[in-house]
Amino acid sequence: MNSSSIALWAFIGSAAIAPAAALPSYDDVTCFLFKICPQLCQKVTTVENFDVEAYASAKWYIHQQAAVGYLPTSRNFCTTAEYTVRDRPTLLGYTIDVLNSDQNANGDARAGNLCAYIPDPSIPSKLAVAPCFLPCFAAGPYWVVDYDEGEGYALISGGQPVYVGENGKCKGGTGVNNSGLWIFSRSQTRNQTLIDNVRQIALDAGFDLSVLNDVDQSSCSSGSGW
Repeated sequence: MNSSSIALWAFIGSAAIAPAAALPSYDDVTCFLFKICPQLCQKVTTVENFDVEAYASAKWYIHQQAAVGYLPTSRNFCTTAEYTVRDRPTLLGYTIDVLNSDQNANGDARAGNLCAYIPDPSIPSKLAVAPCFLPCFAAGPYWVVDYDEGEGYALISGGQPVYVGENGKCKGGTGVNNSGLWIFSRSQTRNQTLIDNVRQIALDAGFDLSVLNDVDQSSCSSGSGW
């Protein structure tokens, strides 16, 4: 029996003999077994007085990002995001058009159209994104954790991280919704000082930085084809 199995049985055994008042909670069990520990993760706050029109006014170039189901590290080349605030919502209620693009190492490019909306107008920096054919309730969180138009950067999270990672910091999942961490820049040219500053912002906000991988923005060509 390995050490993990011994620890698991010890945990179960202690629960079995403990008084009812001392039984571990559901959160304690999921944290122990699956490292899903929202109670241990720093609560993420987002940008106050967020101006979505300014945010959507120009293209964003991604310089670091976490691998998720639709963005494997093999496509960490020339990744961009563009947003257009719609004059009127779609039939499903989306208010923002999204155009994402990336490439692989061979320069094979793809582009994909998505839709976004703001679930709670009182918190405009907490958006949700999905394929445009899905109803709004199926959209995944897209949170603007920090943003400075003058400095030309944004820090984006796919919602509140709940998995405990390195050094007690937390990370999101690796699927589609509730996943992802991105460092955006208005410039395609890499500014390492700016990236390091945004990484520190993310660290201070409680994010596990080990999930972030570099995106190569050199030798980029245009193309589409998701």
